[in-house]
Amino acid sequence: VGSVVVFLPQILLLFLFIGIMEDSGYMARVAFLMDRVMRAAGLNGRAFVPMMSGFACAIPAILATRTMERQRDRLLTMMVVPLMTCAARLPVYTLIIGALFPVGDWLGMPTQGLLMAGMYLFSTLIALIAAGVLSKTLFTGPNVPLLLELPPYRRPKLSAAARMMWQRSALFLREASGIILACTVGLWLLLSFPADAPNAASFEERRVQAEATLGGEELEAALSVIDNQESADQLQGSYAGKLGRVIEPVIAPLGYDWKIGIGLIGSFAAREVFVSTMGLVYGLSDEVDEETATLREKLQTAQREDGSPVYTPLVGLSLLVFIALACQCMSTLAAVRRETATYRWPLFMFAYMTALAWVASFVVYQGGQLLGFN
Repeated sequence: VGSVVVFLPQILLLFLFIGIMEDSGYMARVAFLMDRVMRAAGLNGRAFVPMMSGFACAIPAILATRTMERQRDRLLTMMVVPLMTCAARLPVYTLIIGALFPVGDWLGMPTQGLLMAGMYLFSTLIALIAAGVLSKTLFTGPNVPLLLELPPYRRPKLSAAARMMWQRSALFLREASGIILACTVGLWLLLSFPADAPNAASFEERRVQAEATLGGEELEAALSVIDNQESADQLQGSYAGKLGRVIEPVIAPLGYDWKIGIGLIGSFAAREVFVSTMGLVYGLSDEVDEETATLREKLQTAQREDGSPVYTPLVGLSLLVFIALACQCMSTLAAVRRETATYRWPLFMFAYMTALAWVASFVVYQGGQLLGFN
């Protein structure tokens, strides 16, 4: 439920400002000015506002496609909006860039900052390219001229904007939240069961030994470490951990191991969950965030069975590309399901974005190895 409610302030604000701009006569002019640029990608000038909204969150951006008249334009815009770099991806980007890429300058500018900005540019270009491809294949249709009435600028009516804001937001909470809640419960079951760690008896012995030999803050710290290690052991033995082992052959060509696979499975609830899931996998608490130094150290020192490092800058770049392109957000899929009244389009979105992410990450990792960037 919290994964739904957390988006409500953004949705309310977005619809409030859209309502104000529509009522003032400004939105029609923005759509007109951007029509030539968007038309080159097979889109419509009205698609500009939803795509810009996608930088905050894809859910209200998908709802904003209601301002578009043609069903073909609405569907095409929905299919590419999740490619925009939303706020939920930032914690993952921050963790990966901060842990795996050195602090330094390139052409007088900070390398890490350039990489972060590059991810925004990358996602925007891919969204426009994807729109162009889909418009010429799946969503073919004539280029209909954008006909808009340009109303005079006028003072907006706040009551009308507030009414529209509440109606659309309430509709989202009422109809999309049920799907999101069901998916979240399913993901929780995968991550939480079987509930007992495989070596629960040995962890209990370690607790008894610590309580017998330590006291005060030392005991508290030791028990915390044991609890975190038991949580990691339980997660590895969970259904999600076993699923991570199953998908490892599929993600191995991208440079990932089964632990990264668990993180990708966990991030399906919301992309930022990747960070806390990796904290559990490496024996830290689930309260870690992208700035936690111990989690970054775990990533930097993690090794494969042959002693080679799991995480390198090349693996990090591959992971950034995958996170940028994959549709790892059940809330977005639920919003598409609500807007299209069918499971066909959310399933298509999930399939094509996952395939796109896998191919792009494969090219980055395998191409980097061929070029000697090991």
